[in-house]
Amino acid sequence: MLADPNVFDFQEVIETNNLRERLSDDQIGQLENLLVKYYRIFSNIPGKTNLVEHDIELICDKPIKHKPYRMTNRQNDLLKAEIDKMLKYNIIEPGASEFTSPMILVETPGREPRPCIDYRKLNEITRTQFYPIPNIEQRVETVAKARYITLIDLTKGYWQIPLSKRAQGIAAFATSWGVYRPLRMPFGLKNAPFYFSKMMNEILEGCDEYAIPYLDDIAIFSQTWDEHLKHLQDVLERIKRAKLTIKPPKCKFAQDEVQYLGHIVGHGKRSPAELKVKSCTKLSDTDY
Repeated sequence: MLADPNVFDFQEVIETNNLRERLSDDQIGQLENLLVKYYRIFSNIPGKTNLVEHDIELICDKPIKHKPYRMTNRQNDLLKAEIDKMLKYNIIEPGASEFTSPMILVETPGREPRPCIDYRKLNEITRTQFYPIPNIEQRVETVAKARYITLIDLTKGYWQIPLSKRAQGIAAFATSWGVYRPLRMPFGLKNAPFYFSKMMNEILEGCDEYAIPYLDDIAIFSQTWDEHLKHLQDVLERIKRAKLTIKPPKCKFAQDEVQYLGHIVGHGKRSPAELKVKSCTKLSDTDY
């Protein structure tokens, strides 16, 4: 859920990343100077990139119009609160359209309710943009070799990509009280992964030896401290130029070991993450 922008707090970075356990005072000071230099890109509010724009090309001109799903009063109240936040931060705008997909509220135990748009009908008439599937195994092996690892998490990554005027109308969604047009790329559109991968690859072009993306995460990996500062600054500068924002609580800075794509990696070692191991041990013979 959207919140107000974070005030960048380096002391919180030190504590949440346990930096005093692995870095000297000089190293912590160097990291602080670097992060404070880029404090404006650390925010809970999504940025708006100038690198790509999501467009939708249809294979059929017949408009898709879907009525809103029925919801309880409680669900409608939760959804309205989220709609108000998205309006406040210019993620959506009110407006009529020939196309409407229904909006739903996904509720999972232990997690905050999440509004989603059911684009299944629209996706059926959308021309597919193909994109290469990232090789997870290769990424895990690459990051595992490093001595210093930083993981960067973009704030509401998809929402940092604008939609074209045409796509805004086509991707419109309906609630029981009105129709809205998304101004940023919502989850559920079939070509969203293509556009997001395109943006990330453009941002990190030429950085393969020390930074790789996976969805809205960026792993920065280095063998020496000086290299890591240089690599981290390069990536932060690229993110700044792309007009993106980073969510501080989800980032991991200057770690010697991190959980990455279902593995614990670092110092040339890798092992399955605890949650992954637990899920595997719960499987019975009948699961195979």
